[in-house]
Amino acid sequence: MGFFLVLKAGFLGFGLSLGVQLLVFYLAGQFLGASIRHFIRVFLLAAVASFLAVDLLLYIRVPTYEAPHSQFFLVGCIGGWLGGLASGLTQMRGYLVRFLNR
Repeated sequence: MGFFLVLKAGFLGFGLSLGVQLLVFYLAGQFLGASIRHFIRVFLLAAVASFLAVDLLLYIRVPTYEAPHSQFFLVGCIGGWLGGLASGLTQMRGYLVRFLNR
């Protein structure tokens, strides 16, 4: 049970992290006019926004689990969030740059 909860929470944190990153890069490119030169600044903004989204998810979901299961959910979700940040900075960088202005 614990392994599958960690796995489910990891995918949830990973998907939420990348989804918020894509949204922030889209909004920064379309409405703020950010260029490729500002990639690191926009990525830091996306990291903070994805942290807040995952924190809100944890604030809502953790009280619904019992004590040992809530720790598994917390570890999986934070691990997925960190994996999403690492993936956004390395593998997804080409997709994120496309949202910014040239």
